[in-house]
Amino acid sequence: MARIDSPIKDVHEHSDMKIQIKVFVSYARANRDLATRFLQKFKEQASPSKQYQYVFWRDADILVGEKWHDEIQGALAQCDVGFVLVSPAFLGSQYIQDHELPNLLKSRGKSVIPVLLQPIDLDRHDLKGVQRTQIFRLDRPRFASPKAYGECSGAQRNQFALELFRQLEARLDKVVSR
Repeated sequence: MARIDSPIKDVHEHSDMKIQIKVFVSYARANRDLATRFLQKFKEQASPSKQYQYVFWRDADILVGEKWHDEIQGALAQCDVGFVLVSPAFLGSQYIQDHELPNLLKSRGKSVIPVLLQPIDLDRHDLKGVQRTQIFRLDRPRFASPKAYGECSGAQRNQFALELFRQLEARLDKVVSR
């Protein structure tokens, strides 16, 4: 399964070993609580994955006394996947715009997964380059329009996480098998 120049690190040749996927989580501080709830739901779906072992990194992992900018840049450099939790606050963050998105969007070999955390206006908001990548939203026939995670409640949040998990696994299967 391993391939030359694979963006996925620690690819194991043995079928009983999971492939480790390092996920950088980018979100606006204003959305910390919602991002934490989303990540918890997603981790519930991802932890029993047959093929992949997900290791998540976000700014909450920075320890007191560490140089936070250097830690963020190091995590960006080592990640395989960037979860970009899109919201109006995310799009308005100067730090994300200057230091996180350029590293994620311009890096060859990293999968960028934009996730709609809160509703945005796809036509009127400056999407900072994220619009070049399919943005995940929960889309169901009974919905008038696709939903952001923050618009979902109860079982819909579970469904949001499950559908995202399925799509991420399919994306990884495509990247890893190349």
